[in-house]
Amino acid sequence: MNKNPTFNKSTEIGKRIQELRHFFKMTQKELAEGICTSAYISRVENGSSIINADLLFMISEKFGVDINYFYDSPYSLREDHSLKVENEAREYVNIGDYEALELLIQREEKTPFMQNERFKQFILWHKSICERYLYENLDEALKLMDAALSLCHTSEKAMSEREIQMFMHKANIYTDLDLDEKAIKLYQNLLTAIDTLPTLTNKSIAVMVHYNLVRMYFYQEMYDEVLELANDGINICKQTQSVYGLAHLYYIIARTYAELGNYQSALGYYRRSNDMFNFTNQERHSKKALKEIQEIEDMLKTL
Repeated sequence: MNKNPTFNKSTEIGKRIQELRHFFKMTQKELAEGICTSAYISRVENGSSIINADLLFMISEKFGVDINYFYDSPYSLREDHSLKVENEAREYVNIGDYEALELLIQREEKTPFMQNERFKQFILWHKSICERYLYENLDEALKLMDAALSLCHTSEKAMSEREIQMFMHKANIYTDLDLDEKAIKLYQNLLTAIDTLPTLTNKSIAVMVHYNLVRMYFYQEMYDEVLELANDGINICKQTQSVYGLAHLYYIIARTYAELGNYQSALGYYRRSNDMFNFTNQERHSKKALKEIQEIEDMLKTL
């Protein structure tokens, strides 16, 4: 029995590659296309060849999974420059500091890291975000997103979490451009893509897609669809013990019940949303919920 830890690790990685290939009903030739030879995939799967990190990364993208799926520890990969930049950019997006994000992008566009397709894709994606939020230049934002998405290597049989996030941004741009049918179709496709993933590392992605599609249904006055999909999103929050997006889902359900004339139900959901907005320190949204609560309470007193 071979007790070499490197051999054992490569054997385990090979097994996981084979499991995912079977899951997606892909042949070794389909998996190898654009990456390596099918013979090499065969050797990796049976553990006779040790796969290098670059090829494993490309395979993980084709499967649509995080590369850490193939490792026992989430800390098996070193945090390089690209990862640091991505983390910094995401933090700016989270706090809405798009000026700082633009400065970061302008700095990184001048570095040799732009020769790396994945890094270039991330920069184009976040450059699109700046065009959308800083300059409201939606046509340019859409053009940049298409350029970023053209650098994807995922198979048609799978979509990565990163791609789902990028396509969601593209759908958001469609919404801003009042291209509602295109936005709805894209959000629906993303829900299907999420369902086909063997594992979803970032569960908040599913909540975000649900909420964005719920918003579109609300604007189209598709109230039955709003209530069904919003409750699906709430169940995801409960299952993952996460409050991310929960307040907004409660709020849009409240608005839907108000539109339907069910003011008691609307009042209950506005109160839930207000509680969650307060819990997550979203003061501006809490004020909106309180205003709706007061208006409904005043109206019910007159009935």
